Amino acid sequence: MLKGTNLEHARVHNLRTVLETVRLHGPLSRADVAKRSGLTPQTVSNLVTELLGRGLLRESGMRQGARGRSPTLLSLRPDGAYSIGLDLDRGHLTGLLIDLAGEVRARVHVERGFPSPEEAMDLVVETVGQLSSEVDQRRLWGVGIGFPGPLRIAGGAVDNVINPEGFPGWESVSVRSLLARRLSPPVFLENNATAAALGESYYGVGAGLSSYFYCFLGGGLGGAIVASGRPVRGWQGNAGELGYLPSGGDGGDHLGRRFDMFRLYARLNQVGVRASSYADLARLVADGHPLVLGWLDAAAEGLAPALVAAEYLLDPEAIVIGGAWERPLVDALVARLESHLPRLRSPLIPANARLLTADLGADAVARGVATIPLQELLAPFPTSLAEAETERSHPYEHPLVAVR
Repeated sequence: MLKGTNLEHARVHNLRTVLETVRLHGPLSRADVAKRSGLTPQTVSNLVTELLGRGLLRESGMRQGARGRSPTLLSLRPDGAYSIGLDLDRGHLTGLLIDLAGEVRARVHVERGFPSPEEAMDLVVETVGQLSSEVDQRRLWGVGIGFPGPLRIAGGAVDNVINPEGFPGWESVSVRSLLARRLSPPVFLENNATAAALGESYYGVGAGLSSYFYCFLGGGLGGAIVASGRPVRGWQGNAGELGYLPSGGDGGDHLGRRFDMFRLYARLNQVGVRASSYADLARLVADGHPLVLGWLDAAAEGLAPALVAAEYLLDPEAIVIGGAWERPLVDALVARLESHLPRLRSPLIPANARLLTADLGADAVARGVATIPLQELLAPFPTSLAEAETERSHPYEHPLVAVR
């Protein structure tokens, strides 16, 4: 249960508590909000009045009370705030505009070969302009961008991309600084695996889990750790980087090489099979193409020990398999993992993590990074109020701090 505080200096924390309570459980009456948050009815009444005035809540109807009274119900106002999420990978850019209720209002998808930093920044700025053209710019709370990890942290926030294979030449480029000069809304960078896991926490199978390890399938392999609905980022912000685990059966290479889609495309082209997308691979799986089926066998064989290690190190409720792959590809890999995992697990462990398939598909990363600016708006500070100001990972003036 979310708990607020009745101290006046904690107004922003309490506003966020009320918003998150309504988001999670609404529509609710003011009395319901007070009961769930621990705030006094008078404090809730004052906060709700402010949030209604800011256009973040709306009075959405009435509910019959026990004595015939009809308390007014509160819900989020979907057009009260917007956010943009961008999934920038080696072969594409997918962009989504979502509203305060989490609904997708617009989508842009561009198939593009690996861009230079300058080309990518131009594409990002162009896409943000396209997605936000019909939106009140004052209600656009931020832009989240997902990149393949690992990423580098600077000044308490993700600053740039250091993936030498996925993004060669980007190591010395401060993406956050470049975009901050070209975009008005705050910019948030995130590892694409963590972003997809965040999206799954909000909109998918992760919403019902206390903790889980997310295995991300895209142009390569990634991973993320989620506990209590929040990502566990680790010391350098790269916790869960599954793809860089050593792969003993692969000549000392890391595990991610077994999942390198571009190497698979090249092998297929060498034998006269044209393939350049996840949809092409899904079709080849359905056709029983031996090269693709063998690739999946090797991928599952390498991944299974790593997932058991994650299971024993983290003790998660579930392991969630998802990402950008087409669903038939994911299902084919999961079926193979289900045959490998029982043989690798110890019979002395009393219970095993469930193996689940993610609900979100190709837009998982964009959905996830689009939630980050809204999460800054909605989610109460995770630590004590005295520490909250120093623990924000993305330093900018929060909208609710503005003068009433």
